[in-house]
Amino acid sequence: MNAFEKMLTAPRVLATVREINQQPAAWGETCARVVAMAEEIRSFLHRETGADAGCRTVILTGAGSSEYVGRSIEGALRRRLATEVVTVPTTHFLTHCDSVFLPRRDYLLVSFARSGDSPESVATFQRVADRFPRVRQAVITCNGDGGLARLAAESRGCLRILLPEQTNDTSLAMTSSFSSLALAGLSLGFMDAPESLPPVVERAMAGAQRILGEYGDLLSDFARLPFTRACYLGSNTLLGCMQEARLKMQEMTAGRVASAFDSFLGLRHGPQVFVNGECVVVASLSSNPSVRRYECDLLRELRDKKQGIGTLVICGRAEREIRDLSSAVIELYPVEEPLDDDYRVLTDIVACQILAVFKSVELGLSPDNPSPDGIINRVVEGITVYPWA
Repeated sequence: MNAFEKMLTAPRVLATVREINQQPAAWGETCARVVAMAEEIRSFLHRETGADAGCRTVILTGAGSSEYVGRSIEGALRRRLATEVVTVPTTHFLTHCDSVFLPRRDYLLVSFARSGDSPESVATFQRVADRFPRVRQAVITCNGDGGLARLAAESRGCLRILLPEQTNDTSLAMTSSFSSLALAGLSLGFMDAPESLPPVVERAMAGAQRILGEYGDLLSDFARLPFTRACYLGSNTLLGCMQEARLKMQEMTAGRVASAFDSFLGLRHGPQVFVNGECVVVASLSSNPSVRRYECDLLRELRDKKQGIGTLVICGRAEREIRDLSSAVIELYPVEEPLDDDYRVLTDIVACQILAVFKSVELGLSPDNPSPDGIINRVVEGITVYPWA
């Protein structure tokens, strides 16, 4: 029994630990749910993004982790839907709504939300509906009783996808809600052939189960390194995943571990100074050899310059070069064919969530509520939504 599995047998199991562990099962249920809705979703998407819609631009939106859902899947959706897909946070819509939409262009706005009760999420839906009636909307949420779900149900022509109830995480940090929302978003690109989605989900589940069952001790040991900083690196879709991973570390350690994220090539353009003698590096390596060549060059530079006190690599398969450039390696698919990078947000984020839990506990905090003083909350508070001038 590894260190993470031991947490699951504690007298009082932390909600965060339980919610991280339930992810493979939640993905299976989420997959079944969207496949059952395939005809409804396909009809909606063909109306919104097909030739008759003039190649409508798809905008993914949310705040915080829900925004990072979009960052993690927009590249995959752009390819699978063969239309322009971008991410714009609801925090931007709230203050600069008029700067997003171009006149005489068609848009589909897809909102992601755990609770659906965040002021920005509700205000964005309402403001877009009132001011930009040409923009069609879809809502993907974990909470069927939330404000966003109710608005979607009351809005004619709006697509609403409700995820399984257990994905509505009760802990402060989004874990199973994040990955399940990402899966539901990715599924939009599979609706012309919904039978091709379950095999992808099964491979992601296998990779996540390997992390949960085999790498708990490695992640526990890595969390005990004396770091006060963490730098998360990824490329393309994995960059969005690492943006979310950075947030998990900051949330669960109440800011005691300052965290940054960047691409492997982007780090050299100034942010590399962040990686000092109190910093660890968490690198999500691409399964594409052409991309990985650049990524390994950066890891080699960090090693040669003696930057950081530890490097954790997450990869599909660990070649000798990768092991030489890291102090700890999580190998997702040592035998089978690695999952495409487009879908590795599901696997790689699990390792980062577990690392953040171990670091939170190591610092004497509770991952369920690392900020008892109320600086951060499960649902954002303190935002006044003002009328649009």
